[in-house]
Amino acid sequence: MPNRFTEIAENAAERTNAELAEELSKLTPLTEDQIARKLPSKADKEALARLMEIVNGSTARNRRIAELKKNIEELGSVALRVLEMVTSAV
Repeated sequence: MPNRFTEIAENAAERTNAELAEELSKLTPLTEDQIARKLPSKADKEALARLMEIVNGSTARNRRIAELKKNIEELGSVALRVLEMVTSAV
């Protein structure tokens, strides 16, 4: 039987996850629903935010490429899912 703190924590995590999807949808052409369906976990959404930070960063292109290479294992799965969403909408 879960205690009341478990339920509170789960509700808070769900709200945070939904809020993150909402904020990401404001920064991309993707809808909040698309983001929530394809990137269901908070970690996925955080990886998308990190990916966007790298791609849209103000550093030189070569440095952004190096940063992507360094983080490809962590961000690659999310990048593929986002590209699938974007290319299927075209």
